[in-house]
Amino acid sequence: MTFKKRFLSLAVAGCTVLASGGAAMAQIQLTLADIYNEDHSNTIAAHYFADLVDEKTNGEVQVNVFPNSTIGSEREIAESLMAGSVDIAPSGLISRFFPELQILELPYLYRDLEHMQRVADAIAPEIEEIFRSQNAENLGFLFLGPRSIAGTRPIRNIEDMEGFRLRVPELPLYVGMTRALGATPTPVAFNEAYTSLETGVADGAEGEPATLFTQKWYEPAEYVSLTQHIWHFRFIAMNGARFNELSEDHQQAIREAAQEAQAHQAGLFVEFNEEAIEQMRAEGAEIVETEGLEDFAEAVADFQTEFAEDIGPEAVELLELVRAVD
Repeated sequence: MTFKKRFLSLAVAGCTVLASGGAAMAQIQLTLADIYNEDHSNTIAAHYFADLVDEKTNGEVQVNVFPNSTIGSEREIAESLMAGSVDIAPSGLISRFFPELQILELPYLYRDLEHMQRVADAIAPEIEEIFRSQNAENLGFLFLGPRSIAGTRPIRNIEDMEGFRLRVPELPLYVGMTRALGATPTPVAFNEAYTSLETGVADGAEGEPATLFTQKWYEPAEYVSLTQHIWHFRFIAMNGARFNELSEDHQQAIREAAQEAQAHQAGLFVEFNEEAIEQMRAEGAEIVETEGLEDFAEAVADFQTEFAEDIGPEAVELLELVRAVD
């Protein structure tokens, strides 16, 4: 048994002991796991959610938050949620169990945060149905983005993407997007991205501003070009069997808390991104306002459709639903 699995077993066991510790203690203990550190907007939203659940259930339900990959990687957490050893997990990689959800991360699919929020409202019933098909619940959405590029040379327009070696995750969506933009995908593990920039293996690495700042990729790659190529959702996923064990009142309280946490995080991450950009500028990075983003969007339009078609008709239908939202 790995350390993380032993930790999870001990954590769950500890929660069970707490639950039986008397009337003053919460009667129901839920485990929420995530990969981000305590300062990330997703983790702050998780604690906000936990506090709201406690308040709305009069202490009858307690959500125990385990951030910073304490319980495992995002993939491991998603697997644990589906298996039932984790109760709640804000996750993007949960889409590996629901392949059609991958299209929600396609480049230039959303104009801005407000557009994303309208899309979230529009697709929520469809997403709920998809989750329930595999005994899971989607309580709401968290937001990440817009992803941009820290590079050793600036991306002022789409012509600057030609031949640009972009470090990307080893995922077909990111590799295909990079090629569609005329750049050269350079798949490198996340924890090796800094070195790849430092040694010249890659010309740039992409991520949301907070990631570019906290990982300090702007140090070896001093230009931060605001290409804003991907906004994406994380799903506030809950194990279906665990959710169904709860009373209707507790289910309602958890859903309400998730919706309020969703709104809270949306405000936070805008603020965090702005702060990250200003901090990188203060530390010597040149912030580049990339021009002609409509050219970038046009370049990936066919890729969006082809990517959905490769997954199947459910993905095509979901993409059409998203595209229909003004």
